[in-house]
Amino acid sequence: MELKKIGVHILKNDSEILLEVHKEQYIPSSKMDIHIIELIDKMNHYGIERISLECPKTLLDKLKNTKHKMRIVGERVIFIKDFSVQKEIFVPSYEVWPITGRESLLFLSKVMGKDVSKAEKLLMSMKSELPTQAQNKYTVYIVDNEPIGVVFPHIEPDTNQEGRIFWIGIHPEFIGKGYGKNLHRIGLSRLQNEFRAKSYLGATKSDNIPMRKIMKANGCSEHKEAVISLEY
Repeated sequence: MELKKIGVHILKNDSEILLEVHKEQYIPSSKMDIHIIELIDKMNHYGIERISLECPKTLLDKLKNTKHKMRIVGERVIFIKDFSVQKEIFVPSYEVWPITGRESLLFLSKVMGKDVSKAEKLLMSMKSELPTQAQNKYTVYIVDNEPIGVVFPHIEPDTNQEGRIFWIGIHPEFIGKGYGKNLHRIGLSRLQNEFRAKSYLGATKSDNIPMRKIMKANGCSEHKEAVISLEY
């Protein structure tokens, strides 16, 4: 894909494509603008139902056609953590569950607060985007022998061992009790020690203050410039 050649990071599953540029440096905006419009025009041919884009506002302002064509849906803040300077930290108890198990599906449904079909769709999307890693991602935070949250760490494809978290959530009964920091820490620990990630990149909505506080508490540095989220 031409977008990949000019430095745009691409994530794809069976029906969606996400285009990412978190830093504007060295991206030829005119070519990027042309290729995004070409991709939109060929959506039906490729069987794509949705295209998403994340990029800094300074870059988006140069993508005149893309900005006109796509719809702005929000703003996200980017956090980075360099594992080469990571110190040893206490990691709470956790288990790795199979993503195909009925227990896994039902628990994820409860954590998401959605019906089982929505939870299954998330897992299928994960398998589609990360087929070689999906089976080792379902990480459950255990407190007093009870599962209270789930986090899905992984290595982002086509990067230099960049770790990310596909999804993270606390069971509704345990929200507001300070468990979010530990759950995120479990994800970071697995990325560094088991997945051998060199760094971590996290993103959350600008107005998600609790998650921003969690990432800062776990030693992640916030980018000065947020990224704009768009969809078509």
